[in-house]
Amino acid sequence: MNGKGNVIIGASSALSRSIAKVLAEQNEPVRALIRNKQKALKLYSDLPNVELIEGDAYNPSDVENALKDSSMLYYCVNVPYPQWKKEVRELLSVSISAALKHKAKLVFPGNVYVYGHAKSNPVKENHPFTAHTRKGKIRIEMEQMLSDAAVKSGLKYTIVRMPDFYGPYVINGFSEKIFVNALRGEKLQWVGDLDIPIEFIFIEDAGKAMVLAGSSEKSNGRMFNVPGANITTARAFLHEVMCQSKKGSKIATINFRFIIAFAGLFNSIIREFREMMYLKQETFLLDGALFKTTFGTIPATPYRDGIKKTLQWAKEFLQEGPPVEVR
Repeated sequence: MNGKGNVIIGASSALSRSIAKVLAEQNEPVRALIRNKQKALKLYSDLPNVELIEGDAYNPSDVENALKDSSMLYYCVNVPYPQWKKEVRELLSVSISAALKHKAKLVFPGNVYVYGHAKSNPVKENHPFTAHTRKGKIRIEMEQMLSDAAVKSGLKYTIVRMPDFYGPYVINGFSEKIFVNALRGEKLQWVGDLDIPIEFIFIEDAGKAMVLAGSSEKSNGRMFNVPGANITTARAFLHEVMCQSKKGSKIATINFRFIIAFAGLFNSIIREFREMMYLKQETFLLDGALFKTTFGTIPATPYRDGIKKTLQWAKEFLQEGPPVEVR
């Protein structure tokens, strides 16, 4: 590999910030490709060792310029659900080509969509890819792109698969509202079943897992599942948020497909979310045994501690307005 630098593509997200934070704390050089430097400054203002480079993940020359003299590419590009069909494969293709050109390893954040309904729990890496949703099938195609590039052109890559994120800087129109509403004493709205077993991963743990796996040669050409700190329920998680905020919030839930379907007639985001509702109504847990066996540990911040940090961030930061845009 060329150089020792680390490049984050799609750096305007909570995951990208968490990866940068881990690398900066290890005194590793970090370069982040962002579309709007002014907006990104809010995200990285306390990480002065991170070099911000303006550019577009769609532009091959911008990605190649960012990757110059670097050996690691952390891929954090994301787009809103309605744009997945047209954009995500092309965006990944740009980064794959750049990684190959510079002989860099590509570290990809997987999700559970590829598995479809869980055939058993917890889900191990050998669970078949039986996605039944459009987005799940697209994710399978994206992971196949990595595998094909490895076979045909020698791409080094690894996939780190995680459950839903929560934590500071996680802004998706849903997660952050739970914490903001808790601080205001307003309802904590949950979509799905409140009492099925579920897990979440604290965003800083996600960043640690990405770096831990990415920086090891043991991960080359492999995928790893990383679970949350432990199994919980949405009700228990939200109850902890309520208790820590001490504002008297209540829990409200929408768990009816026809309501989601009706709302989707008027909102494209909800329409896209509808096909993923099964993940909020069925048990789906990840098995982290392979990750722990391979790397010796699994980053796992207890929910109580993660919620405390997230509430503190929401109190101090979100009053200034959302710091980032998607991608």
